Amino acid sequence: MASNWKDVLELAVSIELECAALYEVFAKRSTNRRELVYFWMNYAEAERYHAASIRIHQSALAGIPEMGEQKFEVESTDAAAFLSAIRAAREKCEREGVTLPEALRLARWVEEHSAELHGRIQFFKVFPEFGDLLQKMAEEDRAHRDLLTSAERRWAAST
Repeated sequence: MASNWKDVLELAVSIELECAALYEVFAKRSTNRRELVYFWMNYAEAERYHAASIRIHQSALAGIPEMGEQKFEVESTDAAAFLSAIRAAREKCEREGVTLPEALRLARWVEEHSAELHGRIQFFKVFPEFGDLLQKMAEEDRAHRDLLTSAERRWAAST
């Protein structure tokens, strides 16, 4: 499906910000454990950092006259479905609450799928600078996933 480059980047920013909002819900649900509030807020900040990085690159692209309304063949259906799934999970957690094991599993799923999506976006092959950014973001998402796995083991006994 051909998508305007601006729409592709807006979707990427929306995913990052929705991830941040999900992690903030986890922090709010963990107020009785300062360590967990800090843990989840760090994850939320990392997602906001990703969104800001995409925005910086978006601004740089907007300054290239030949970009105009150029369209690229990208598959945005999976990304849009992922955004919807994260939003639904956040809303459910806000409404019903979430246990620590559930939050850790959900966050690990989010980080794993984010890394996979970053690696699959073909649009960024056209612009190596974006490819480098997304590769770095995918590496960070995988590192976050691995930290979540360690946290799951660490905190499993305390739940």
